[in-house]
Amino acid sequence: MLRIAALCLLPKGSARPEAATGWEPQFFSVAQNETVIALGERIIPGSAEALCNRLIDLVMPIESDKNKREFLESLTAFDREAQSRQGQSFGKLSAAVQDEILIHASAPGVRLHHDFQLVKEWMADAYWSSQKGLAELGSTGRMAWTEFPGCPSAQTHN
Repeated sequence: MLRIAALCLLPKGSARPEAATGWEPQFFSVAQNETVIALGERIIPGSAEALCNRLIDLVMPIESDKNKREFLESLTAFDREAQSRQGQSFGKLSAAVQDEILIHASAPGVRLHHDFQLVKEWMADAYWSSQKGLAELGSTGRMAWTEFPGCPSAQTHN
């Protein structure tokens, strides 16, 4: 799977994805995008605000046909499970029912386990390379330093 480079998709001053108007998915259908957002929020809270769905939608067209197919099949599997349980797509379910499905899917050996692992990996890649995720990891956005404060052997560096 392509490792996603850090991109800042959230306009300056926007605190919520709804504030970034005019965006439409280019790869996903509207329904698939809703499923990606719902899955992401249940797997990594804050992924909707970090716009992980947009990053995945942006990267997906350059992925291999196999990776595209597997990701879309995983979204379909979660929607199919939601339909069989509640008669609605995954994104339309309550958080409690979504969690119930994801807890079931996280168990090794169940039918949805591979789909859960795949979506979780994509979401983690997107989140931890987003501005929000990088900030949680301690990134300040600085890319280079002339010296490293606190380095115990700073005197030996040339």
